[in-house]
Amino acid sequence: MKKLFVIIILSYSILFAGNFKISYDPDYAPFSFAQDNKAYGLLVDIWKEWAKTNHHTIEFIKASSWDDAIELAQKGQVDFFLGTTPHQKWMKASKPFYKTKTALFIKKDFNTTIQSIGIIGDDYKKPLQNKFKNVNIISYDTYTQLINALIDTKVNAIYDDTIAITYYTIENHYTQLIHKLNKFSIVSNVDAISNSTKKIKIFENGFEKIPFIKLKNIEKNWIYAKEDRYFENKIKFTKITLKYVYDPHWKPFEYKDPMSHIHKGIIADILSLISSNTSIKFEAIPTDSWSQSIEMVKNKKADMFSAIPYTKEGTSYLNFTKKNIYSYPAVLLSTNDKTLIMKRDLENTKIGIIKGNSLGKWISHKYPKALFIEFRTIEQALDALKYHDIDYFGINGVTALYYTNVLGYKNLKIHSILDYMFHLKIALRNDLSPEIIEYIDESLSHITNKEFSDIYHKWTSIKVKKELDIKLLLSIISVVVAVFMLFLFINKRLKHLVAQKTKELKELNENLEATVEERTKELVQVHKNIQENIKHASLIQNAILPNQQDMYKFFKDCFIIYQPRDIVGGDIYFFNKLDEDRAYLFVIDCTGHGVSGAFVTMLTKAIQEQLSTMLHQQHHDTSMILSYFNRSLHQLINQTKHHSNIGFDACVVYIDKVANTLEYAGANIPLYYVYDNSIELIKPDRYSVGYYKCDINYAYTSHTIDIKDGMKFYITTDGYIDQNGGDKSFPFGKKEFKKLILDNHFLDLNRQKQIYQESIENYRKNNEQTDDITFIGFEI
Repeated sequence: MKKLFVIIILSYSILFAGNFKISYDPDYAPFSFAQDNKAYGLLVDIWKEWAKTNHHTIEFIKASSWDDAIELAQKGQVDFFLGTTPHQKWMKASKPFYKTKTALFIKKDFNTTIQSIGIIGDDYKKPLQNKFKNVNIISYDTYTQLINALIDTKVNAIYDDTIAITYYTIENHYTQLIHKLNKFSIVSNVDAISNSTKKIKIFENGFEKIPFIKLKNIEKNWIYAKEDRYFENKIKFTKITLKYVYDPHWKPFEYKDPMSHIHKGIIADILSLISSNTSIKFEAIPTDSWSQSIEMVKNKKADMFSAIPYTKEGTSYLNFTKKNIYSYPAVLLSTNDKTLIMKRDLENTKIGIIKGNSLGKWISHKYPKALFIEFRTIEQALDALKYHDIDYFGINGVTALYYTNVLGYKNLKIHSILDYMFHLKIALRNDLSPEIIEYIDESLSHITNKEFSDIYHKWTSIKVKKELDIKLLLSIISVVVAVFMLFLFINKRLKHLVAQKTKELKELNENLEATVEERTKELVQVHKNIQENIKHASLIQNAILPNQQDMYKFFKDCFIIYQPRDIVGGDIYFFNKLDEDRAYLFVIDCTGHGVSGAFVTMLTKAIQEQLSTMLHQQHHDTSMILSYFNRSLHQLINQTKHHSNIGFDACVVYIDKVANTLEYAGANIPLYYVYDNSIELIKPDRYSVGYYKCDINYAYTSHTIDIKDGMKFYITTDGYIDQNGGDKSFPFGKKEFKKLILDNHFLDLNRQKQIYQESIENYRKNNEQTDDITFIGFEI
């Protein structure tokens, strides 16, 4: 019967499949272009996915130009034009399925007033004339003509789609010559174009069936810069409100506060953290029971569960996050008088479970011969345990510890015999857009283990009742007195024994002194040899550091504090000066410190040397550079085989003094800058480089800043901020670090360096240096 159903569905799909012709511009890379008489490009791949998803057959018709491709659709010689914004009366257009953004581009050495702008066709002529009065607009047919006109200074600037021009310049190695201006930009929709409304409807219905993840993957293949990807960023700029339900009786994970009726607990804090990092607003719908919450989602009165264990049954109506919020074991609770049980003993016992709870369902399925009693709340089940109405209560391990340790249920015993782990996830109804769950998943991946841990410990820390137990006090006094009497007896015996042994040891000591002296000399020599080798290693490590004079000459002002914890360290920095106006600065914090950390810095130097040649040939986005380090370190130490704990945190800065821009990408190392008496922080990606757990294809994020006079920039590894000291031996901290910079930023950077060194030494007092310190400040 099932096979017959599948055959019917496939037959139905084929019945409505069609054959379509699509015209395209052969010179519009990366959206569409011809190579060996075949169609390639981002929009081409989207149409291919549309055809595949809907069982259509398509043929791409190469036109001689953009206008010719549109004319083929107008005359009905093709069914669709690949995609553009409708701008002619005959055009029947679909809903937008993509968006593009335009920009002005100039040569990097251009520094006068723009008098002429080159464009493709005439689409942008009118808006440019409205924006730039008395500027000559010159039209070209192809990107080759357009780019060459700029290179040969036939025009001062060119204007077209950002992605198209960027792609063309990278492919033709013009990135060192051309620079984007953020003066004027237009966002345009990309719609499927036809002369038939019926065909447009076919396209729209089919496009809605394409899985969003497939569209994102297609886009990734053609657009490297994450910030330029439409599908990647679409959901992030859309304000979303999700109505969710939760378990009102599930401490410490979540519960409904009896007074305020507000959602509280571990899960509530995690949702709050996600909301603060995204455009998603979570709106709680209070219920009186977990069963009621389930019904709310199934009846589509709520969009999602705040947290629910993953089950195969749940996938019939839910999309779960890939990332777990928490994983926890299943356990049984009993009163203290119960002896340790075996699994077979459960067959004839009364076990309490929470109604509608997936753990209860699993236990009842695993032990069908037991008698199961359902409760609405945990407190009801614990009362039933207390009065022996049930023998055991099935519960998750975290909640069991919370009730026994925090809420004072001391009469309970945990039996960890249920060999099952529950994986807690966020889940949305599967009729909602799958891109939302992907967005939540991405946000979860940026929450650090420390943040998860802090939330967990906030709700599970033990609260001790300050009560005086007289019986316990008397028992302690009795034990102390007994121990004291025993001590007096033993002490007397020991005095006699010590006197006897002292005499024997004195004789032995005289013989040992000569041996110890000889061994000590040997150890001193070994230690001296090791120290000399490490000092030589230090010379080698210092030799690979950049010439500081190059940095002093390039920057208007700068300082460098480089202070390994030991003689050698795991911090390193590099400076690649491309010419008088452009340079790259790298700051890297490798695994460990001392000798082990120093070895990793040598690996990073090897990769940087490879990279240096590429950087001199053409400009590379800072995020691409981090990705290059990530892939290279993976391959260099064969992480897929060794799974070693080798990697680093880093930041890469690219300075362009002609364009007056600074580009930054970071992996757990932020960039601070001060301007107009205010300190700003650009957050890095919370994703390290090179570790075996790091995705080899992870796409880091680039940020671009327009440089203004008086701006001062600061980069530090975590050694400065994490240094223990002060009255309580606490870390120095980010708050104090930012305050220190803000209090002294108006001084010249050499004076600032002295203050920062003195400040951390005074704060450290008698504490050892915690980690390697690299702290660099500069003004451009």
